[in-house]
Amino acid sequence: MTTPQQGSQWYVDFFKKDYLDIYANAPNRSFTEARAAGETAFVERALGLKPGAEVLDLCCGQGRHAVLLAKRGLRVTGLDLSPELLALARQAAASERVQLELVRSDMREIPFPDRFDAIINMFTAFGYLESEDEDKKVLAAVHKALKPGGRLLMDMLNREWVVSNYIQNDWHRGGDGTLYLERRDLDLVTSRNHVTFTIVPPNGPRRQGGHVIRLYTLTEMINLLHDAGLTLTATYGAFDGEPYSVFTRRMILVAAKV
Repeated sequence: MTTPQQGSQWYVDFFKKDYLDIYANAPNRSFTEARAAGETAFVERALGLKPGAEVLDLCCGQGRHAVLLAKRGLRVTGLDLSPELLALARQAAASERVQLELVRSDMREIPFPDRFDAIINMFTAFGYLESEDEDKKVLAAVHKALKPGGRLLMDMLNREWVVSNYIQNDWHRGGDGTLYLERRDLDLVTSRNHVTFTIVPPNGPRRQGGHVIRLYTLTEMINLLHDAGLTLTATYGAFDGEPYSVFTRRMILVAAKV
């Protein structure tokens, strides 16, 4: 893993074991079963999903939400670029004995026109790409893949919260003693957050990797959605239904295909 730079395809290399370890051991415990269950229940309520509905988990990762949605009787497809994470999603589906269609593809290329009742995009999986024009291609692909009247739910990091709670250097330690050093460089001109992780195991070589994410404001997202033929219908600040504000860590958007 190498330090990410703006314009580099960091997302090709980052989503492997180190990514899973960093967030599984983070202080807010990003990957717990309880958290995934709460988020999935909220998604079902917010989108009004009924058993049998067709759902795409766009950038599904290791299948945390896709598997739980399938257990609720939904017909779920997971799409991701990482073969390592897709393999874990496949294992999770087999372990839970649910049907899960898994596809390896770039998020700009969703090969299912007019198929889905709903598409979800979780855990700040938008803003990865090299420019706003490339991000627009994702929303255009979402519009094409949704049925008329279909809905999109996007779970994003709230830019306003990031700015007001900015800490450049941080660290946490995993249960096995591994030290995770995190450096954040927020570029207010480009609105890109460059995050570099240095992983220092008790025994073994030091490793480095990270991500670069374009943080969008609510106003910017409304405009991007509109340009893609999607209309914002609801905004939340947390998975308990808290209203969105400058003080909420998340910015959860629901939009409909028009």
